[in-house]
Amino acid sequence: MNSNLLGLQSALNFPLIQALLGRRSRRFGLGMTLPDGPLAYTSKHDPLPLNETEQMLVLLAAAGNSGWNYLIPRQNAALSAIANYPAAAGGRTFP
Repeated sequence: MNSNLLGLQSALNFPLIQALLGRRSRRFGLGMTLPDGPLAYTSKHDPLPLNETEQMLVLLAAAGNSGWNYLIPRQNAALSAIANYPAAAGGRTFP
């Protein structure tokens, strides 16, 4: 199995809540520099670009489409205000 598929499988198997609660901002990206202040630091590593799978996961999280928003009304009075499918809002992965 190639490394992209292994990375994707690893991401899919990682628990969401553990990811949300366990990540810390103290992580510092490879090749990054924080130029000044009390936490000034320069990484000793060369930058490492995201591979295509990682780029697609970032795009999915930032602007993904999770399907149709069927706009089911709570009241019959709202039926005339519902958009048709081409104009309906799609479900998305961002607020």
